[in-house]
Amino acid sequence: MHDVQDTQALGTFEQHGEDLDLRFERLYPRPVETVWSALTEPERLKDWMGAARVEPHAGGRIDLMIGGVQPMTGRILIWDPPRTLEFSWSNADTQNSVVRYKLIREGASTRMIFTHKGIPYARSGLILPGWHTFFALLGSLLDGAPTPHAPRSWREMQRVYVDHYQLRGVLLDVPKSHG
Repeated sequence: MHDVQDTQALGTFEQHGEDLDLRFERLYPRPVETVWSALTEPERLKDWMGAARVEPHAGGRIDLMIGGVQPMTGRILIWDPPRTLEFSWSNADTQNSVVRYKLIREGASTRMIFTHKGIPYARSGLILPGWHTFFALLGSLLDGAPTPHAPRSWREMQRVYVDHYQLRGVLLDVPKSHG
């Protein structure tokens, strides 16, 4: 049953030449303002994504996973609280991609539609399970877990994604030059 649930919650993608556009959709049983805070406030981001800096306005700088294996930097393109956050994303895996969170109020819950456009296909075996695991941690945090956790490890989710989507010729480990 766990595998079925994981497969139903898998992120999807569209391929455009050598690049992919990823999409994840999650329903969190929290108000949209609470989810927005978890996505935009550094003290909340550190609980599920790692150390962060956010300049909360269009044109502001955003740095995520500071001190991690794949730190990311970008500029906020859309800052429309608590509905839309979009920013450029650049790190060793993806140089010129764009991340977008769209939050939709559904009663007392929030539907999050996430896209990450411009992912190199070769990195899909790293990035798809990475986002999946991050969103499991976010869900755990929003559910009130004292220490957020993912039901399955990143490596386990990597196997699920590679098998389910038959990803061939993709990186399965972060290259040594990245950390």
